[in-house]
Amino acid sequence: MATEYSIDVEATIQFTDPNDLAKTLRIFFNNATDRDSLSDHTVLITGFPIESFTIDDDEPSPIPQTRKALYLEDSSILVLTMPGRPHEAVARLFSGQLDIKLANMNCQDDIIPGGGVTTSIGQIQKEPDSSWGPLGADYLTCVLESGVSESRRALARDAKIWLEHYDSHTTQVVTVWICRRRPDIVFTVWKRAQDHPPRAVVDQEVHIKLEEGRPMADGQLRLSFEKFFERRPRPGTAEGDFVFSARELGRVARMVWIQMGFTVQ
Repeated sequence: MATEYSIDVEATIQFTDPNDLAKTLRIFFNNATDRDSLSDHTVLITGFPIESFTIDDDEPSPIPQTRKALYLEDSSILVLTMPGRPHEAVARLFSGQLDIKLANMNCQDDIIPGGGVTTSIGQIQKEPDSSWGPLGADYLTCVLESGVSESRRALARDAKIWLEHYDSHTTQVVTVWICRRRPDIVFTVWKRAQDHPPRAVVDQEVHIKLEEGRPMADGQLRLSFEKFFERRPRPGTAEGDFVFSARELGRVARMVWIQMGFTVQ
C-alpha cells in the first residue's frame, strides 16, 4: 500500500511521537525549501494515528498547516506535500479565471468555493488545491490538483481518488502538471466514465510549451456547466460551459514561468 502512494516522495518517516514528528517535518521542509523553493516536496509518514490528523485548524496538530495532505485511514499512511511557489501560483491563477467566468454568467452566488478544504472520501482524507460545489450541497463537484515534479503519476492518482470512489460526488477534476526542468505545462480534464465500478478517464488535455519566447497552447479547455452545478444552464442567460481559451491558458503559463526564472516575452 505504501508503494502505491510513494510517488515523488523524498523521505519516509515512521510516526513515533507528535512532538518528534513536528520537529522532523519542520527540519525536512525547511531544508528542502532552502534547497529548491520552486519544486514541491513530499514526505510519507507511516503509522500515523487518526487522532493526530485533525481537519480543524484551531486544534493543535504535529503536521504543518501549509501543506497538501492525503491520509489513508485504513493503513495509517499520511502523505504530506509542501507546495512550491509555482504550484500555489497556478492554482490561484486558474481559480481566478474561473471566478471571472462565474461572474460573467452571473451565477457566482450559486457556487461555494471550497479552496483546499479537507474532504472525507470513505476512509480517505484529501486536500485539493481548489474546489467547488453547488450552493446548499456539502460536497464537491469539481476540484483542481496541481504539481511541480518530473512525473505526472501523482496527479493521475489524485484524479482517480476523486472520481473512482463511490462516496465521492466529484465528476470533474482539473490537473495541472508543471515540469521543473523546462517550460512545459499540461492541463488535463478528467471525468468519471459511466462504468461499474467508476473509472477516471482523460477527457481533454492541453499542452503548453515555450516557442520563440511565447507560451503556445495546443488547444482550449472546457468544463461542463451541468456537471459543475448539477443542473442545466438556464435558457436566455449567459450560463454555459466554462471555456478556457489557448490564450488564457498561455497567460497562466507565462506568469508561472516568469516566477520559475524562464525567459518569457
